[in-house]
Amino acid sequence: MDTVRLGKYIGALHRRFQTAMNHELALPEINASNANFLLFIGDQDRVTAKQITTELAINKGLVSRELTRLETGQYITRTPDDKDHRTTWVRITPKGLAACKTIRQIKQSLWDQVLGDTTDADLETIFTHLADWSERAKQFK
Repeated sequence: MDTVRLGKYIGALHRRFQTAMNHELALPEINASNANFLLFIGDQDRVTAKQITTELAINKGLVSRELTRLETGQYITRTPDDKDHRTTWVRITPKGLAACKTIRQIKQSLWDQVLGDTTDADLETIFTHLADWSERAKQFK
């Protein structure tokens, strides 16, 4: 099997999802890239930009720009830590939570189209493998 093609398929799938998300999203200041940030933030009590950078494997310049966009749109708030002023906490707002609901619905609709009649057992296997591979890839610098 030509495993190099696996990267081609994963990359193409990601780019096609980004394009479809950008067409479907009608929320001010939200795009396919920062939608993933917002979902991650929404799943946490509070996060730092560094945590977003690490978990989503995104460079810190992009994270900073997109957090500013999300803050401008009032989807998140950023507040300095009381004890360590080098740390800024990012939290989701009620408007951000509502946006997350919309984003999840769009993503689910897109996945439903792509996955078609894929069985739950196959999905579980794919999910497990992708999660494992993602963890192993964290060793890359």
